[in-house]
Amino acid sequence: MKMMKLLVTMLVVAGLVVPAIAVAEDRLSLSGEMRVRGWHIDTDFDNVDDDDTNTYADQRLRVGGKIAVAEGVSITFRTDITETDWGQGGSEFGSGRGGSTQQWDRAHLDLTKGIYHLRAGQQYVGFGEVTAVDSQDAGLLMNFKTAVPVTVFGLLDDDNNDADLPTTADSFLFGVSAKPTLTNNIASEFFAAGQTKALTAEEEAYVFGAALAFVFDPIKFVTELDVFTGDFNDNIDAMGTQFYLDASMAATPAVNVGGQFYYALAADDDGSEVQYVSLGNGFGGWDPIFDVGTNLDNEDIGLGKPFDFSGGSAGVIGGRLYASSKMSDALNLGASIAYLTTEDDDIVDRSQVAFAAGVTYAIMSNASLQAQVEYADGEVDDVDFDSFRAGTGIFVNF
Repeated sequence: MKMMKLLVTMLVVAGLVVPAIAVAEDRLSLSGEMRVRGWHIDTDFDNVDDDDTNTYADQRLRVGGKIAVAEGVSITFRTDITETDWGQGGSEFGSGRGGSTQQWDRAHLDLTKGIYHLRAGQQYVGFGEVTAVDSQDAGLLMNFKTAVPVTVFGLLDDDNNDADLPTTADSFLFGVSAKPTLTNNIASEFFAAGQTKALTAEEEAYVFGAALAFVFDPIKFVTELDVFTGDFNDNIDAMGTQFYLDASMAATPAVNVGGQFYYALAADDDGSEVQYVSLGNGFGGWDPIFDVGTNLDNEDIGLGKPFDFSGGSAGVIGGRLYASSKMSDALNLGASIAYLTTEDDDIVDRSQVAFAAGVTYAIMSNASLQAQVEYADGEVDDVDFDSFRAGTGIFVNF
C-alpha cells in the first residue's frame, strides 16, 4: 500500500514538473559558442637580441539567452565561462579555482510597445561602420521605429564614488543616431555622441559621424567620415578626422574581391592634441587589416583600429586588397594584403606591409575548424621589425 502511494505521488509530481519545464523551455531561447584555440606569435625587432615568441592555447564557452516574459517584454543575458589560457591561474583544477572566473557581459531588459523600444541594463552600443561609438556598459537606450529610425542612449561609465579620492563628477557616454534610407540602393547613418570624464577628470570629447552604404549590383560601396572634437583635459584638445572607404564586388558567384582605403589626420606634433578614433571602452572593436573571414583575426593576432595604428596620435594613410572564395559548401578561403603608414612621421615614423590568409572548414554540423596566418614587415622610427602570427581553433555554435 505504501509503495502504491509513493508511485501515485511521484506521478503527480512528474505531472506538475514536466509542464513547468515545457513552459520554461518555450519562454527561454539559448545560443552561443564553444571554442578551443591554439596560437603561435613570433615578433622580431632588429634592435632586440631575443625574439618575442609565444605558443599557447585557450578556450571559452559563451552562452546567451533571451527570456520572453510576456508580449513585448523580455530579458537578455550573455555569459562567458572558462575564458582563459590553458594552464593559467590554476585552471588545471577547473574554472574559478584561483584563476578563471565567469564573466557576465550582457544583462538587460527590453520593453517594446508599438514604435517604442526601451533597453535598460548592461548592454552594447555601437554606431558607424567603423564603430566610432563602441562601448559595453550599463545604461538606457531608446529606439523609435519611425519612418527614419532613431536611437538615443546614455551609459554610465563610472559613478566615481570612491571615498578615498576627491569627489569627481560621474563619467558618461551618450549619443543619438538616425538611419534614413535615402533610396532603395542607399542606406545611411548619421550620429553624434559625447564622452565625459572617462580618460581624464576634465575630459569632454565629442564625435560627429556619417556612414553611407551604396549597393549597385554587383558592386557595393561603404564609406564613413568621423570628426572628433572637444577637450582631453584642461591643456590638451581632443581631435580626430578619419575617413574610410570599402568597395567590393562578386567577381564570380563563388569569389568576392574588394579594396579598402583608410585616412586619419594626425594630431599636432607639439603635444597640444590627442587623436581619438572612437568613444567608449572599445568592447566591440573593429579590426579590418587581417580580416579574412575566420574568427581569428582580432584579439590575440589582430592589429586593432587602423586609424592610429602607431598608438602615438600620428594618424594613418593606408589601403588593403582582399578576396574570399567559397570553394564548397564546407570550405571557405580568404586572403588580403595591406599597407599602412603614419600621416605625420614627425610624431611616429611607422610603416608596414601586412599579409593574411585564412581557411574555414565545416567538419560537422555547426562545428568548424579554422586557421589563419599573418605576416607583417615594417619599421618604427628607423627600427626594422617583422612579425609572424598563426592561430587555429575548433568552433561549435548553437
